[in-house]
Amino acid sequence: MNTPIKVEYEKTIKKRDEIKELLKKLESEKPKDHYNITINRDRLAYWEGKSEGLKFALDHPGDVHS
Repeated sequence: MNTPIKVEYEKTIKKRDEIKELLKKLESEKPKDHYNITINRDRLAYWEGKSEGLKFALDHPGDVHS
């Protein structure tokens, strides 16, 4: 039952970590590139929110309705 959620969670964590690294690189190498930094912060927030939701679904399988 949790297999599709777990697979999606793992993909989400991977994507979140990739964006985190990109953001760190942007902030250190191009600190004045406010546009790209802001866009990537927004992307990171999206993936962090998605990962938190999927983590909740994994931790509380009885609370999630199909």
